[in-house]
Amino acid sequence: MPKITILPQNAAAEVEAGLTLLEAGEKAGVEMEAGCFNCSCGTCVTEVVRGMENLEEPTPEELDVLDQWNKDPEKFRLTCCVKLREGEVVLRQAH
Repeated sequence: MPKITILPQNAAAEVEAGLTLLEAGEKAGVEMEAGCFNCSCGTCVTEVVRGMENLEEPTPEELDVLDQWNKDPEKFRLTCCVKLREGEVVLRQAH
C-alpha cells in the first residue's frame, strides 16, 4: 500500500493506489491548497522530496502548467492530477 508524508507537518498515511496526491494528503490529515482540480491553474504545485518514481508520469498539460510556474517537473508536481502508484512519496508544500 502506498504511503504519503507531507512536510513540514510531518503528517503521514498509508493510502490506496490510484489516489491523487491531493486526495492522499487529505487522508493524511493535511488541508492542501488547490484551485481548479483539473491540472490547469498550478495552485496545487508541490515539491516531491522523495518518491518521484512512485508517481504517474506527468501529462503534457501538467508539464505546460509547471513550465508556466517555472517549476522543474523532476522536482515539482501538481497534486490535483498526479496519482500515486506504489511505495512512499514525501511532499513539501510549496505555499
